[in-house]
Amino acid sequence: MHPSYELLARCARVTANPEHYEQLARMAHKFSAWAEMSAQAEAHGLGPLLYTHLQAIGMALPRVVKRELQGLYLRHRYANQVRTRVLAEILTAYQAAGIQAFVLKGAALAHLIYPQPGLRPMRDIDILVKKSEAWPAQHLLADLGFEAPLPAGQTLPGKHLSAASRYIDGLSITVEIHHNLFNEDFPISMAVEDLSGTPLTFSINDLTTCTLGYEDMLWHLCQHFSLMGQPLRLIWVADIAGFAERFAAEIDWARLERQYPLVLSTLSLLHFITPLSPALLEQIPLKIGPAPPGVGLEFQGWPRSSLSAQQFKGYRQILRDTFYPPEWWLRLYYGLGAVRSSFWYRWLIHPWRILSWAGQVGRASASQRSPDQR
Repeated sequence: MHPSYELLARCARVTANPEHYEQLARMAHKFSAWAEMSAQAEAHGLGPLLYTHLQAIGMALPRVVKRELQGLYLRHRYANQVRTRVLAEILTAYQAAGIQAFVLKGAALAHLIYPQPGLRPMRDIDILVKKSEAWPAQHLLADLGFEAPLPAGQTLPGKHLSAASRYIDGLSITVEIHHNLFNEDFPISMAVEDLSGTPLTFSINDLTTCTLGYEDMLWHLCQHFSLMGQPLRLIWVADIAGFAERFAAEIDWARLERQYPLVLSTLSLLHFITPLSPALLEQIPLKIGPAPPGVGLEFQGWPRSSLSAQQFKGYRQILRDTFYPPEWWLRLYYGLGAVRSSFWYRWLIHPWRILSWAGQVGRASASQRSPDQR
């Protein structure tokens, strides 16, 4: 790993033990490329956590860097205070209307596992409702002052309605109402009716609300993290590891191993980014093994980026990035974990999947041509 990424990765955790802080202190005192660290931390959603952990070890930062990180910490704390207040307003309206709402991802995790909600930056608020309640939920957002567009016709789009937005106290608050956690063309469905565990309850400004159950939450976080078409942000590593460590005793690990094996394979690979706590490793049937090459490196080929956007690399490099991705990412994406053989996935399954996607794109392009163009 690059030294900047490695330092950030060591701070991609909700809590840390003394041994972890000793390792972080040794790494931080050897580190010198501080000038770009604030921007990199913000890109990974780690500004507040980086600042907090470096403060905990008493790291003497360059004055400019300390001011930048402190600014990120304060900015996200304020932003989350506003979002929390707005979210409580939304949930109160939904409860009054009899709409069951599940708070998703960062908006729930900020209150469930982080010592302070402001340590978990958010870009938007995601809420899951029943498909039959998606329209009323969006209408209520409009009643609360949101610009909440509704689709033309009677068919719900994709997995969520168009984002609703509202400008309040200097911030643009965005809310997405989901009726499914995945798109229709995704091989897995996860609507309210598909949830298999008891919802997990928590409080927001003295209002009791709920999110996904232990196993569903952890599986959703891991599934979202391993999607191809997005950057692998380190805040998601903190979310997954932090949730697993916080609820290690409550999670049914045997059920996860049977029903959601992706969770265990993902955790085994995240261990090489930021080591999981000994207490968690004692709870789960995890096979770690040696670190695979390319820890933390992402998929950089097609179709994540269009061919035109990658032309500067040259076609030989584009082909290599597409058909020969980093070993660590290959294991993450295909759920192989750290110890299963990747031979068939490397040389057969992954190339075949790429070629299949290329065929689908080609057929879709041909079907859209006019008769005169064929």
